[in-house]
Amino acid sequence: MEFNTVQPQLIEEKRLIGTMITGKPSAYAFAIATLTIIAMVLMTVFYWIAPVAWADFLPAVNSQVYQHSQTWRIFTATFIHADLEHLLSNMYMLWIFSYFVCGYFGFSMFPILSFFLAGLVNAIAVKTYAPDIELLGASGLVYLLGGLWLTLYFLIQRQYSIMNRLIRVTGIAAVIFIPSTFVPTTSYRTHAIGFAFGIGMALFYFFKNKNMIRAYEVYKINYV
Repeated sequence: MEFNTVQPQLIEEKRLIGTMITGKPSAYAFAIATLTIIAMVLMTVFYWIAPVAWADFLPAVNSQVYQHSQTWRIFTATFIHADLEHLLSNMYMLWIFSYFVCGYFGFSMFPILSFFLAGLVNAIAVKTYAPDIELLGASGLVYLLGGLWLTLYFLIQRQYSIMNRLIRVTGIAAVIFIPSTFVPTTSYRTHAIGFAFGIGMALFYFFKNKNMIRAYEVYKINYV
């Protein structure tokens, strides 16, 4: 009497359990993020207490940037804030986003490229204002980093479904970036330009480094 000894064929099932941004950020990211905040605070305090003749050289002003070629203003404007509330409202989110962006994507992404693009954001925004309007604050940089981080999160974290990632990203963006009240002195167009720059920066980085990003993926293999 013969028995059938053929074993059922097992199916290999791969499940993504780790990506480029599921591990710990680089060790130096904490220092970079903290030093950035310290630099912002020191520059802001200097702006508050410095003689008017010196302080006036720091904000981005349409007429000064475009008529008098004072290009440095689009960069120094990021480091100064109108008052304590303005400063604090930017610093906590700036630290978080700079820590993650620097920690996962490197020093070249933050602070080097991020600050350069934040300057371009200021240059575009101030161009849309009247010649004597002053633009200052790190919100353009914060929104740039927010757009960058949320877009890369959506593209990289493939262990979650598209709908799951979309809900997470839009939920965080709504809570953090959509204002609950309108403040006349806030430059919402700078926020929008910064966020758009961040999305563009993320797309460029992702598609340029897609193979490297995918190489970080870790799979768990089960046989069912």
